[in-house]
Amino acid sequence: MTQSFPELLRDRSEAERQQWARWVLGSHSDQFLPEMVAAVEKLDQQDPIAYGKPILNPGPKADDLLVITTEQGKHCIVFDQPLPCRVVLLDFTGQGFEAGCNPHGFEEISQACEGMGDAMNVVWKHLEMPPEEHYISVLCDDVMLRASDICTILALARLHKLSSVQPSVALNHELSREYGFLRQRPCVSMHRVPIVEVMAPFIRRDLWDLIMPFNRGIGSAYGIDRFAMPLCAAHLNAWRFASVDLCPVTHIRRGRTIEKRYRNGLLSKEEELLVRQRLMLAMGENIDQTTYDRLVQRASQVDTNTPIISHA
Repeated sequence: MTQSFPELLRDRSEAERQQWARWVLGSHSDQFLPEMVAAVEKLDQQDPIAYGKPILNPGPKADDLLVITTEQGKHCIVFDQPLPCRVVLLDFTGQGFEAGCNPHGFEEISQACEGMGDAMNVVWKHLEMPPEEHYISVLCDDVMLRASDICTILALARLHKLSSVQPSVALNHELSREYGFLRQRPCVSMHRVPIVEVMAPFIRRDLWDLIMPFNRGIGSAYGIDRFAMPLCAAHLNAWRFASVDLCPVTHIRRGRTIEKRYRNGLLSKEEELLVRQRLMLAMGENIDQTTYDRLVQRASQVDTNTPIISHA
């Protein structure tokens, strides 16, 4: 696997670089989340995301890319209205779609995927990316959202110049306890957050292009939302993430076990460590080279089968 990553924060102050190095690799992956929450609260005092700018026709654009992961066509997105953007169904079994599962005639792609990291890599490698200033979203198959929610999310993203955004986490969702800062808040349209979770992210094209090299060979996407997205956004001077309280989301099944070993032989936390080490290298920082070489060798052994793509 060719290891080439964009350089990050090379022109920033040593204090800023060391702060990010500490957040990315300084300790346990959960330890510095409270500090990151405090950091975005400070940013919001200087440049509140609540203030935006009126634009023509807020909402989805024709070239936005929405990918819904499915199990042979099964998913949880409720189409209560048409979506005026490109929609692609991704069958993660690799076995193709069931007959009659696509009444809206969306594009179809079928490729065996073990997790959201795999799905994002398939999208990045095999689908044409939208133009600049457009958004890309890859949604978990068990995420319950309405098409009207997606329109609201993309409208707020454009009105408030957000680089990434997600629906807020419903109170009955397990993440509302784990990540309280993502929890739905009453009487507000959205609130600023340090990370956007990969279950239902909407990512602006410039940020997407910067984060995806760090996801190569990663099946789970662990480390992409917690570390790669905030750091890459900070590099772009666009750490403008929000959780949309108008549109709460939940999973309809329990989260999968963290003990899963992916086909590259790595556990999700090992994949996360590899992502964190890649980010450190991108900043020009030192890492444990022996551990890194072992993880890279594993991640380079992923299946590269060509997916089945059809235009329904």
